[in-house]
Amino acid sequence: MKNTIFTRGIQILIVTLLILAVLKGKYTQQLMLGAILVWLMVTAGAFIIRRFQERGKNRRPILSTIRQRLSAFWEKCGNPEPAPEQETPERKEPPQEAMTEQELETMLHHISLRISDKIKSAYPQAVWRFTDPPSLRGLLAGKTVRIEVEDMEQYTHADISFDRIGRIHVEPMVIGVFGEATESPAGPDEPEGKTPPGPSVVDVQVWYDLIGQKALESLITELHANGHSKLTIKANGDVVINRQKKEVLQATLEAFPAKNYWEELISILEENELNGKIAGDSLQISWIS
Repeated sequence: MKNTIFTRGIQILIVTLLILAVLKGKYTQQLMLGAILVWLMVTAGAFIIRRFQERGKNRRPILSTIRQRLSAFWEKCGNPEPAPEQETPERKEPPQEAMTEQELETMLHHISLRISDKIKSAYPQAVWRFTDPPSLRGLLAGKTVRIEVEDMEQYTHADISFDRIGRIHVEPMVIGVFGEATESPAGPDEPEGKTPPGPSVVDVQVWYDLIGQKALESLITELHANGHSKLTIKANGDVVINRQKKEVLQATLEAFPAKNYWEELISILEENELNGKIAGDSLQISWIS
């Protein structure tokens, strides 16, 4: 192609010079010189363009080979990404030290005092002990532990647990050998009508949680099903209802609070949707029939 362009350029230049020589004008020589200059410029320009095109073609396979080799190298190296900018390390708090044996013992002693206060609020003479060595972490996590109790009426054991806000819950129970005879509340030689001495209740709410609520719910459920709408609790804890104008004993509440605690007990009953009223030496409880 290079030779073709050069040959055509020579032919055009020769024809142009011949025409100018035939014409023989005033500016014939100048025009002939201009034609030669134009031919040189066109030929040089075509030559330069051709050289750039050839160099570009030669570079393309080289660049392609370089790209392929770089791609293979990064894949072989796992194609690592540029390392991110280093961030300021966060300030770490020092790890908390584990509690010592002395601290664990002190904490368990404090929990034992809380259990004693809760139980003695309803049963002032009660004593207790853990059936198995408790786990402090289990107690704090809400795990239930069992204790053995004494002087809590017929109860022999209780389940102790703490809720997530630290309130203590006591669930008394009776555990005995199957077939073992249980003692009756009153001995065979004890005269009828004898009123046991009432305990000095410290916390009426605790008595209601441990004893009163469960007993009253059971009685009220049965009485309500039979059409009754109220019951009466005497000072000694006897629960009676009127049937054919006569008092009929239904149950006896253990450790029933003394009369000076009844106003507080009425407030607790109202929170549980029960109405209480003091009538002489008895407490009347009614519910929606």
